[in-house]
Amino acid sequence: MREQLSKLEGQLENLFEGSLAKLVGEEISAGNLASQLARTMEDGLRRDEAGNAYAPNEFALTMNPDDASRLVDQAPDIQAVLSSDVAQAAKRCGYSLTHQPSITLASDPTLDRREVRVISWHSSNPLEFTKAMEKQPLEGAVQLPEGAFLILGDGRHFELDKPVINVGRRIDNQIVLEDAHVSRTHAQLRVRDRRYVLFDLGSTGGTNVNGRQVKQHILRPGDVITIAESRMVYGEDEGASKDTSTAYTPPFPPRPAGDQDTETDSWNSKEGR
Repeated sequence: MREQLSKLEGQLENLFEGSLAKLVGEEISAGNLASQLARTMEDGLRRDEAGNAYAPNEFALTMNPDDASRLVDQAPDIQAVLSSDVAQAAKRCGYSLTHQPSITLASDPTLDRREVRVISWHSSNPLEFTKAMEKQPLEGAVQLPEGAFLILGDGRHFELDKPVINVGRRIDNQIVLEDAHVSRTHAQLRVRDRRYVLFDLGSTGGTNVNGRQVKQHILRPGDVITIAESRMVYGEDEGASKDTSTAYTPPFPPRPAGDQDTETDSWNSKEGR
């Protein structure tokens, strides 16, 4: 355990010495921050049924208000940079992440200058996440339900033409729901045996089908999916949805569903779950 902790701390410190020094000089001690992050990540490890170790993916860095203000002024991209560094360190140490790390900066006037406190937690249950992310055959070998689609609450339709569809508030999902009560990656549709199965990915607010909260549900035509204030109706009828409503497209091109834990792009780390 101690050896793994030292390895993680060393990986973080090496990354921070490169990124933090360029951004903020001596405002933050790379060694101190790496030590605290490594310990809170190690303490928060969770394992799934297969024994895979999942590190926390939510981090709050609290510091003196003057330091926090100066840090944001000098390095407005600091949260994205730290998110990338944490993801790389976790991957190099053999840890998995259910989602891209989210870094939140907070201030506390009781802290001394250059003092930083770190806490971490999991945004979703790794066990539920891995159940939803079980391996599937290659996309070309998956047989999709014929003519499957969703009708969103505003009347637009979304054609279900991929074996995996992510739904949530984050802009890289295939279906983006702009609602503060929706988790960043809230639910997922995945093809099994030519049927779409809806999974709740350990969300805070839960996922309902036909008024009943579900962890997973085999979708049938007419099923009404409710996530926070958003409603979607599932259907299977080739061409019908296109004839009756405007097509839905996400605001930004989505990443391939299920690959978020390996990406190191910028995220809006000030979002809550």
